[in-house]
Amino acid sequence: MNPAPHASRAAVLRSPGEARKLRIRYAVAGVVMALTWMGEGAEPAWAHALRTAVILLIVPPLLLRSHRRLTRQVYEATDPRWAIARLVTVRTAIVAGALVAAYVIGCLLDPHSAQPAASLGVRLLVVLLTVPLQIRLAHRTRTSQAHPSTAPVLSAPRLIAAKLTLIVAALLAQVLLDGVTHHADAIVAVAIAVAAVVLGPRIHARLLVTPPVTRNAPVDATV
Repeated sequence: MNPAPHASRAAVLRSPGEARKLRIRYAVAGVVMALTWMGEGAEPAWAHALRTAVILLIVPPLLLRSHRRLTRQVYEATDPRWAIARLVTVRTAIVAGALVAAYVIGCLLDPHSAQPAASLGVRLLVVLLTVPLQIRLAHRTRTSQAHPSTAPVLSAPRLIAAKLTLIVAALLAQVLLDGVTHHADAIVAVAIAVAAVVLGPRIHARLLVTPPVTRNAPVDATV
């Protein structure tokens, strides 16, 4: 049992290095959500929201589970190179797969308004450009004193609920902007990214849960 789960969460946020990593992760998440939201041509606002919501229901559980398992391998590996390669590859593949799925869903919802495949290529390129950043963050994981399995983790249901709330707000904003400008989807996409960067780190502690201690859980080096 963790006698002070709230203290553990506060400790994560007090560390300058961890706070920087947290801001970077929410920035990347915001960019990915913005790219997912970007309209496939002239599709209506509800199609933006439906496509993005479907992706949010699929990606977080896959991403969080694989991240916990592979981060633990990075921390424990004697030679971290292959472990980091697996972590980055799996994480990038999940996000890229989500963007492909979003594009396919957009085509199915409204085939006549779908953008060319080149737009999908641009989004995938943006994801690939985050690989060096992911590698850097993975190396920093090795410097942490606490084993990843002992730290609070993101709750997939809480994370999905928070993102769906953001999507509902974005849908309402785009409905209002559609009658004012032809670039409502781009404006809302930028707003989603900014909201993730600004609000994400502030509500992060509320999205955490303390993992149950198992018999095989390592003992913290500070004990």
